[in-house]
Amino acid sequence: MSKIRIGLLAGAVAAGAVVAAAPSAALAATTTATTAGCPKGDVCVWSGKNATGTRCTWDGDDPDWQGGAVRCRPYGFKVNSVWNNGYTSTPYNKVKFYRYANYGSQISDPLPVTSGPVNAANLSIRSHQWAR
Repeated sequence: MSKIRIGLLAGAVAAGAVVAAAPSAALAATTTATTAGCPKGDVCVWSGKNATGTRCTWDGDDPDWQGGAVRCRPYGFKVNSVWNNGYTSTPYNKVKFYRYANYGSQISDPLPVTSGPVNAANLSIRSHQWAR
C-alpha cells in the first residue's frame, strides 16, 4: 500500500512518499473541509496555510486531481500546506508533485517524510506520485 507525506517550503514543493509496494493510481483518497490530521501513511494537502481549509488525502498515486476518481480540486483551490505522513521504512517514501495531469512538469525534488504539515506558496498541483 502506498504511503505519502508532502511538504512545501518557500513556495517550492519538496515531495516525499513512503509505500510498502510500488504505488498505484489513486488507491484511496478523501476530500474534506477540515483541519483534522493526516492519516499515517498518507500524503495530504490543504487549501489553507497551517493545515487549514479543504484537505485531500491519498495513500497512493493520483494522475489527475481534477478529472480522476478522486477530485481533490472541485473548486480549483491552490495548495498552501502539505504533509508527507508516510513510512520511512518503505522503499517508496517520497512524493513527487506535478503541475499537470498524468505526471507532467514535476514541480520540485521529491518530498521525504516530514514530522508535520509544511506551508506552501499557493501552488497549482494536478497530480502526484510516490517515488524512491
